[in-house]
Amino acid sequence: MAPLNSIRFAIAVAAMLTAATDADAQTATAPFTHTIRPGKIAEECFKLPAGQTIGYAFEATEPVAFNIHFHRGNDVEYPVQSDHVRHADDRFTAPSTEEFCLMWTNRTLQMVTIKGDLRR
Repeated sequence: MAPLNSIRFAIAVAAMLTAATDADAQTATAPFTHTIRPGKIAEECFKLPAGQTIGYAFEATEPVAFNIHFHRGNDVEYPVQSDHVRHADDRFTAPSTEEFCLMWTNRTLQMVTIKGDLRR
């Protein structure tokens, strides 16, 4: 039979590993890459409960129009909009529980590649 201190140590290590796993899950990243033809779009969509925050970052090979939007019936709402951007590194907090989409529009005459990630 293991001494009481060894059992306490094993329990403490297990608790630390569980906490580390929970923290890793909260900061999990989802990388993405999109190649967008001239005049076309690309999207990354995700569900987010009201008040929750998600981080996003991207780099584009050419300037693009960028937005975060969601659909409410026939209407589209745009909590974030930027025109002519090549990169971003920011956080977004959901104003309501929705499926949100990050969207890039290629208004150039060249192919554009977007590389980035979403971070919980």
